[in-house]
Amino acid sequence: MKALIVTVLFAGILSFSFASEKENQQAEKDKTETKSFTTLRGQVVDQKTNEALVGVKVVLEGTDQVAYTDFDGKYHFENIETGAYNLTASYISYEQTSVENVGVSLKKSQVDFSLRTAN
Repeated sequence: MKALIVTVLFAGILSFSFASEKENQQAEKDKTETKSFTTLRGQVVDQKTNEALVGVKVVLEGTDQVAYTDFDGKYHFENIETGAYNLTASYISYEQTSVENVGVSLKKSQVDFSLRTAN
């Protein structure tokens, strides 16, 4: 009789434990699914000539992500969580330029820079 009671109690505890773990996994899954990720891209050009600038450093403030422009002056950041960010573009012999509180969403994900020479 004691063995039956112990077995029933053990089965109940296991059931409760598995149900709790499944609930925790579902809560974590729901939290992950509510986050939206997108690609942020843009182009950096010279303010006077409108020519593409190659090798400009673009920093996504508040993250560890840095991008450099390609031969067309284009840069991109992948898997960016939607939200507001500050971006900074810097290049040798040009003034550093920042754009603050950029709203990045699934619909809007482009920020272009026009850099002015430091002379």
